[in-house]
Amino acid sequence: MALRDRLAELDPRVLAQRLAADPPHRIVARAAAVLRRTGMLEAGANRVAMARVVLREGMGVRSMHAIHAAATPGRTAIIDRHRRLDYAGLLAEIEATAHLLHDDGARRGEPVGLMMENRAEYIVLWMALTRLGIPCAHLSSSSKASELGPLLERTGIVRLFVSEATAPTAAEFVHEHPDTGLAVFHVGEAPPASMRPYRTPMHARLGRGPLGATTGGDAASVVYTSGTTGQPKGAVRDLGALGPLELLRILERLPMRVGDRHLVVAPLYHSGAQAFTLINTALASTLVLLDRFDADQALALLSRERIHSVFMVPTMLQRILDLPASVHARRPTPCLNAIISGAAPFSIGLRARAIERFGAGAIFDFYGATELGWVTLADGHEMSARPGTLGRALGGQELRVVDDARQPVPPGTIGKIYTRSAQHMRGYLRDDEATAEIRDHGWVTVDDLGFVDADGHLFLTGRARDMVISGGVNVYPAEVENVLSQHDSVRDVAVIGLPDPQWGERLTAVIVPAPGFDVAQVAQLDGWCRERLAKAKLPRRWETVDTLPRNPTGKVLKQLLRDQFGGPDGAQGPTNVSS
Repeated sequence: MALRDRLAELDPRVLAQRLAADPPHRIVARAAAVLRRTGMLEAGANRVAMARVVLREGMGVRSMHAIHAAATPGRTAIIDRHRRLDYAGLLAEIEATAHLLHDDGARRGEPVGLMMENRAEYIVLWMALTRLGIPCAHLSSSSKASELGPLLERTGIVRLFVSEATAPTAAEFVHEHPDTGLAVFHVGEAPPASMRPYRTPMHARLGRGPLGATTGGDAASVVYTSGTTGQPKGAVRDLGALGPLELLRILERLPMRVGDRHLVVAPLYHSGAQAFTLINTALASTLVLLDRFDADQALALLSRERIHSVFMVPTMLQRILDLPASVHARRPTPCLNAIISGAAPFSIGLRARAIERFGAGAIFDFYGATELGWVTLADGHEMSARPGTLGRALGGQELRVVDDARQPVPPGTIGKIYTRSAQHMRGYLRDDEATAEIRDHGWVTVDDLGFVDADGHLFLTGRARDMVISGGVNVYPAEVENVLSQHDSVRDVAVIGLPDPQWGERLTAVIVPAPGFDVAQVAQLDGWCRERLAKAKLPRRWETVDTLPRNPTGKVLKQLLRDQFGGPDGAQGPTNVSS
């Protein structure tokens, strides 16, 4: 890139012009307003230091820590339960870790695995790999030893970083597969003899200077799909897809500013947590990391650390809202501007509770997927005006709903959702067949069903595989779940279909009841549904459970419910509450 072009990238007004030139954003003042509101126009005061970084490394994910270290070296970058790091110290660790990885032989084309809870070292390792242009494979910290084999084999990982919390899983896997050749690095104190320490060799490399300038390039993350059915697939995401233009499009719709404080409660192996980590890092924000979610601790951090924004899955938000009113009274959140929910259905009932507690202006929901990127966004005001909406498409995102013949359907008609944008994943790692299955001439689907209204607002009705056909009528569980979620006696709900000789499938509501619920209230729930749903959509069987089975990112594992209450062969299971 020419010197003049790189220097021009430093000027936020140039970004405003590029944003304005895009068809969805025709007015320059609109983009400039985003830059002013977020503080980005004033953020680059130390332009000489920033220019040196950009001239050396360009602009993008792999250089943003170096840019912030040059502009605001003393600003706090990360807080976890172990320590605090400012941007200068964070960059030093990233550079030293890049040397460690390079000296150990890590090279492009060989993903390096991370399997640990949220902590500073997770971000350090991720960004060091990014600077080297080496794919980072994000493995669930809840993974079992039996699950690691297929993941490592498909991914080609030969280096795995673990913590004290995940080391036993890795040790069990290595013991059972002694010839695997996997090198396991241990982050934290007292590593087992079979694992290599991470921190000691890393500190020996402090001060050796940037390595990314000569070995960097386009970086990728391998993020595993949640695997609610079958084996998780590794989605390869290009970190460069979240460029300045996409960042401004998102910030136009979210109340986030330079220097904010963001709480990371979702696991960093999740694509949603990663997206907000990158967005907030681009804004030189402070990231406060919670290693494992606990509702009481999360609310305490939101209050004590004066957090401005947080991303969490609906289950996390529900658990916070379920805390006693006295706990909420002791922990006010006056700085909290944005609670962004995603990754799982955010029911109408739960939305109403969140809006009542935190205000409509602070509640957001979006539609997206690891494979798709960020597609739509809705705030609390839109949720109240259009119950169930996931909002309209962000700039740069195209959205369409099609029938079984892949032809677009009219507004208000349910079909399969396809999107097209620059944020799509590259593909599933080493799985061309699975990649081809979800693509159609540049459009991509993850088999979600829904509709778009006449004003362009998206509504989700569920996954194609979760649709229930009862008496020949298609029933979309999300519609029934939304109705039940608004009843005071229901804390959580999942609707499934179970084999039935008369109806084909029997619509079954599995509820987590509120305290004090008794069997007699089933009649109330049935009446509630009859007032709001067509007869074909009424649950014909009711079950209660203490909690719904969910994966670590909050999605209900409906197959487990089908197995529990219907049996894998379709036999009728035990009934706790029936009608």
